[in-house]
Amino acid sequence: MLQCLFLSAALSLGQTAAPGPETAMSPPPSPTPAPDRWIFMKAFQGTWPGALLDSERMQVTGWIEGSLTASSAANNNLPLGFNYRANEFAVQQNWLRIDRAVVTNGTTEPTFGFRSDTILPGTDYRFTLARGVFDSQLTERHGLPNIYGIDPIQFYAEAYFPTIARGLDIKVGRFFALYGVETNDAVSNTLASHASTFIYDPFTHTGLLTTTKLTDAWTIQAGLVLGSDIFVDPAAEPTFIGTVKWTRSDQRDSVLLSVIAGSGRFNHRSNFHNPEVLDLVYTHQFNSRLTYNFESLLGYTTHVPDIGSAHWLGVLNYLTYNFTPRLSGTTRLELLDDEQGQRTGFSGLYTALTAGLSFRPRKSIIFRPEVRYDYNDDSRPYEGKHGLFTATTDVILRW
Repeated sequence: MLQCLFLSAALSLGQTAAPGPETAMSPPPSPTPAPDRWIFMKAFQGTWPGALLDSERMQVTGWIEGSLTASSAANNNLPLGFNYRANEFAVQQNWLRIDRAVVTNGTTEPTFGFRSDTILPGTDYRFTLARGVFDSQLTERHGLPNIYGIDPIQFYAEAYFPTIARGLDIKVGRFFALYGVETNDAVSNTLASHASTFIYDPFTHTGLLTTTKLTDAWTIQAGLVLGSDIFVDPAAEPTFIGTVKWTRSDQRDSVLLSVIAGSGRFNHRSNFHNPEVLDLVYTHQFNSRLTYNFESLLGYTTHVPDIGSAHWLGVLNYLTYNFTPRLSGTTRLELLDDEQGQRTGFSGLYTALTAGLSFRPRKSIIFRPEVRYDYNDDSRPYEGKHGLFTATTDVILRW
């Protein structure tokens, strides 16, 4: 049964500058900003290989993320994912990114590019790996997943057509799921750990995706993919993904509505989960320092063995404050109702409160300490206990 989610926000009105005279010439479109240069690209700056990469708009970058999670659990923190290894150090992501960016400003000609992201290796692969992509790693350790593994988590070709609407972008390949506040690459998140709503919903899709900018305020995405978290495999089935995004002219408010729509039916023959998902994200920037994010996700699957119809509802609130350009703090309050236990393996309402910092002593180094408490009043998912306390610190070195 679907539940209606209603969000009401008071929007403050911003002033708009008066237009200039009709005879005034409009300024030319600004060029696409140059990408950040990290350690690897800086090392080649001024050399023949570096000049070749620059001339082709190519970048080779990446990072290493290592973490230590002190935990009230003795062995592992599951069903808390990603930083699931209790009381031990782990390399979660050893990330390699190779990309050729498309040009989105300052030209009327189409441009073409690509991106490849790979975990080489890391413990995060266990959660993001798609069926049909090196998935034997999930059973190689006497039927259990390898601790460290490889995941080519994103690889796609891209084309951008600036004269179609306000810009049309087309991707073909495997790419990150479109919805939510959090994402797969560690450097894009403010907290070290992930929300359970993120952990137990799709990470990637493989297929065709279009992104069309209709106006400065409205952008739509539509795609046809093989399913959620699946590559070329007998269990693949046509699935629609799409988003509609509205952004206020002063960028202080935005609303993103996302959908994953397929059969919504559990595949018994292939033992594969085909969720349908509706996700809403609202973002409000109070000022240059304080930002609020709200997310609500509703998912369901039918014909689940021993369950029938399974549905789950996640509600998340994030508040981020920038103390300085190098230091920010984030709190996250999450409620996840996994009513039948089909997502996490344990039924009940999960409540999780997280508070953490993100500190950059240098541009290429990020420290993210946090404390977190998870609780399920209905079940005992954490090594036979209702609650789990974790204190995590991760370090990211961008190269």
